[in-house]
Amino acid sequence: IFSLIKLMDVFSNLMVIGECLLDKKRTDAFRKAILKAVKKGDVVLDVGTGSGILAMFAAQAGAKKVYAVEIAPDVAGFAQGNFDANRFKSKMRLINKNIVDLKLRFKPNVITMELLDTGLVAEDQSIAVNYLHENGMIVEDTKLIPYKYDCALQFVNYDFNFYGIKMPFVIQSRNFGVKTRIVEKLSDRIVYETIDFRKHVNMYIKKTLTVQIKKSGEINALVLYAKTYLTPGVTLWGTTDMNMPVVVPLKKKNVKKNQMVTVIIDYFMSKGFSNFRAEVK
Repeated sequence: IFSLIKLMDVFSNLMVIGECLLDKKRTDAFRKAILKAVKKGDVVLDVGTGSGILAMFAAQAGAKKVYAVEIAPDVAGFAQGNFDANRFKSKMRLINKNIVDLKLRFKPNVITMELLDTGLVAEDQSIAVNYLHENGMIVEDTKLIPYKYDCALQFVNYDFNFYGIKMPFVIQSRNFGVKTRIVEKLSDRIVYETIDFRKHVNMYIKKTLTVQIKKSGEINALVLYAKTYLTPGVTLWGTTDMNMPVVVPLKKKNVKKNQMVTVIIDYFMSKGFSNFRAEVK
């Protein structure tokens, strides 16, 4: 039984880091940002290194030392193997710890971190960023990748009928799978929160927004989106494996074109969708 549990754990971790690695749009954007931000001789901290690809981009860019932090022991082992297979392995140091248990005796010039999910509802990016702020590892001239993040929403009519069964629950899927069941988009995409990782993050979001309806119909869901600012000039919305659209069911409401509709969004970051509240007035 123990071996089976360990195998399942390794399989799930391998799946996640493999899918992120193969997400070309995501990985190319991070590579572009890292090559732009990291200068020769920099010290880089990569939080949640996964396969180690972002840490190795930093080494390619000229960093003299890259500290790659990974909480999962199995994933850390895979990353170390990847570091060892490349010519710049002497620049890399793998740290198998939770970032909030890490004490550094230096201030990195650049911090890379991809612990993102749409709206920062479930992943731990904000927890990690706040810890680094509170422990003096982010200072005024520290370069953060990403440095800013927009949370956005859109009213839609969504088809929650799956295989002849009604299933109105929160739906997220890789490869933009949720988008195929959007029947109508009834509003524009509206940013409800902008998060600056260069500052301490307020992890409680409660927003009241008034949104103009662009098309008459029936609202029964929100779609959540996110825009990530990696470095100035390098930004991206959701990709196949990062910040994918999330559909959140709402109480049904008939609306008319140009009508103004109020929605309240209420949640704590990193606590998951069980604590996410969205209400249309």
